Amino acid sequence: MTAVSDAAVSAARSAVLAAARLICATGAISRSGHGNISARIPGSDRIVLTAVGGITDLREEHLAVLSLDGQVLDGRMEPTAAEIVHMHTAVYRRRPDVGGIVHTHAPFVTAYAVANRPLECIYEAMARFDIVEPVPVAAYAPRGSDESVSNIVAAITDRSKAVLLQNHGILTFAESPEAAVRVLTVLEEAAELGILATNLGQPTTIPAHLAAYAQRRAQEFAARGAVQA
Repeated sequence: MTAVSDAAVSAARSAVLAAARLICATGAISRSGHGNISARIPGSDRIVLTAVGGITDLREEHLAVLSLDGQVLDGRMEPTAAEIVHMHTAVYRRRPDVGGIVHTHAPFVTAYAVANRPLECIYEAMARFDIVEPVPVAAYAPRGSDESVSNIVAAITDRSKAVLLQNHGILTFAESPEAAVRVLTVLEEAAELGILATNLGQPTTIPAHLAAYAQRRAQEFAARGAVQA
């Protein structure tokens, strides 16, 4: 097993705690406060994962360190958290580029999951975050079960940033926990707008070539940096 420094573990713990605060600030969470967050410890086969069922009052003692095969190396996992360990580790194994994973029951995007409806690129922010393909729905199976994990992995591509969990919630993943929260926030906004737009008619999907253009434009301006007088 790869050795890791105390500083690397501490940084991963801090990243998870910061992500929890950001989720609560954005409101992309259910009233129950349920959710889980993880961070890959760079250069290792270990992760930091929330060890409790809720994230609204997350503290250092609520975190655990695990190996990618699911072994608890430090901390104590509550039963509700232990159930979903492999939901996280399977994504890290499938996607070595992923550094952070977030799961919540954010209400609007979960409505799409309950309706078994993929979330199309209907909102410019999705394109700017390179979420051009529809966010897929992983078929339902009890949370954390082998079937559930297999369904999630089957729905993920090399470019995926999220997957809807049928009758359950959403899983987002990116280069860091904070980036995964940003993806969650964009998708929750998009889902809310999609539901509202349905009352006015059918939401319109951004054509792929225009979504790619929007993404390139965002990247070009980001590369230029701030504009000063």
